[in-house]
Amino acid sequence: MSLLDRFDLIVFDFDGTLCDSLQVKTEAFHLLYLDERGPEFADRVRAYHLANAGVPRYDKIRYVETEMIGSEPSNERVEEMAARFGKIVEEQVIAAPLFDGVLDFLETLDLPVALASATPTEELRRIIDAKGIDRLFVAIDGSPRSKGDIVTEYVTRLASDPVRVLMVGDQPSDLAAATQAGTDFIAIVDPGEPHAWATPFPVVPDFPAFVTVAAGKRGSGAG
Repeated sequence: MSLLDRFDLIVFDFDGTLCDSLQVKTEAFHLLYLDERGPEFADRVRAYHLANAGVPRYDKIRYVETEMIGSEPSNERVEEMAARFGKIVEEQVIAAPLFDGVLDFLETLDLPVALASATPTEELRRIIDAKGIDRLFVAIDGSPRSKGDIVTEYVTRLASDPVRVLMVGDQPSDLAAATQAGTDFIAIVDPGEPHAWATPFPVVPDFPAFVTVAAGKRGSGAG
C-alpha cells in the first residue's frame, strides 16, 4: 500500500526540496554584502543564511542589518536589499535543475500538490512558470506570509483534515510549518551535510529516497 493513500494533499517546499537551488541563494547572500562590507562580513552573512535557510529573505536582511551591522534599517533599505538579492537569484534559480525523480513523480502523481516557500510569492510563481511546471501545482505561495500560515490555509481550503496532508521539506522552518498546521511531515536531509538537523518525523537523504518511501517500498512511511 502506498503511503500516499493516506493523504488528500502534499505540500512541498521548493529550494533544496524539489530544486537544487540552495547554493544559488547561499552565494547570493554572500554577494549581497561583499562589496559594501568586505569578504569577512560577507562570510558571516553566508554562515547566518546557511543556519536559517528556510527563513524569508526580508527577515534575514533585517537580522543582518540590526544584529550584525548594528543599525535599524528603514523599510526602503530592506526593500532595496531584497530587490538586489532577488535580481541576483531569480535567473539562476530558473536555470537550476530539479532533483532527480522530481518531474516524473509530480507528473505521474494522482494527488493534488502545492508549494509553500519562503521565496516571495510573485517571484516564486515566475520561477515555476519559467520552468514550465506550474500546471503540476494546485497552489503556489510564498512570503510575506509564513510557511505555517500558508500550509494552514491549504489545509482549510484543499484537504479534509490536517492529518490528511503531508508536508515535505528540508529545513526546520518546514517542520515548524507542519507543526503549526497539524500535518504529517517528511524531511529530506542528507545526514552528511552541515545543515543536517533533528526531527521526530521520518528523514530521507534525497528525493529518490522520498519517492521510494512514498511508494511504500521500504519503511512504514510518515507519521
